[in-house]
Amino acid sequence: MTIPLDDHMVHRGHGVFDTATLRNGRVYRLDAHLQRLQKSAAAARIELPCPIDRMKEIVLQTCAASGQRDGSIRYWVSTGPGDFSFLPDACLEACFYVLVYRGMPMDKPADSRVLHGVREFTVTDVPLKPSMLATTKSNNYMLNCLTAMDSRDKGGGFGVLLDDRGMVAESCVMNVGFVLEGGVLCTPPFTNILGGLTIQRLMELASNLIESGLLTEVVQRDIHADEAHTAKEMFLTGGDVHMFAVVEWDGQPVGTGTVGPVAQGLYDLLWDDVLDGTSNHDKVVYTDAEANFHCTSA
Repeated sequence: MTIPLDDHMVHRGHGVFDTATLRNGRVYRLDAHLQRLQKSAAAARIELPCPIDRMKEIVLQTCAASGQRDGSIRYWVSTGPGDFSFLPDACLEACFYVLVYRGMPMDKPADSRVLHGVREFTVTDVPLKPSMLATTKSNNYMLNCLTAMDSRDKGGGFGVLLDDRGMVAESCVMNVGFVLEGGVLCTPPFTNILGGLTIQRLMELASNLIESGLLTEVVQRDIHADEAHTAKEMFLTGGDVHMFAVVEWDGQPVGTGTVGPVAQGLYDLLWDDVLDGTSNHDKVVYTDAEANFHCTSA
């Protein structure tokens, strides 16, 4: 794939993107991701180059053309190529780019149910994104990258950001969840952070852990860093399948300092949903030819 340098997504960051997960020849939660892409494009004042249903077909056709049955999908909507101005007036048309790739280093094999513990650190030298950029999945991720780099310098990997009130916000590319005293699963509201689809799905799946007695309730509210540091468990999650149990935060153990039963239980439920679920999947129909692909839902 090549993208022209005069595409305003490249030299002005005027573009939005989203992702999806390909597992066992099925795309997980594509509709939810495309709906978020549509909202991001509207916030960026980019008119979609084609109807959302057609964009879904293109994503599934690209999966088929790639021949991959397991991997990651990323797609962008840009104002398109035109010139090097800051205004998109000369852009010929909005563009839709789709990429299917094997995944990132943080990806795990589909059959791996081992949830590893990680160390993390609060990042204070990198500011939070302004609300509009934080709640829109825009192409500008410089602050996200700097957050991860800052945490890595201290011995972490992703970082944890606080707002100016000392409330937990988010990680560099993931949402943060806590298990508080009394078995309460808590995650910050999406007011000034990205509305993560993975944490939203985990909040739905958590009902299973309430039934089993591991949790008592699920809440979304502000949580101050002081309270968060008393959590029994802590985890980061995003990208449909990525989840990391934080066992040490700012040099102090979280809970027992080991992967907790709630985090492991949620991770198992998430993978069950990805691999065996039926309500959030689109089946990719692979053919030997690279044309006339057909797409169905399953």
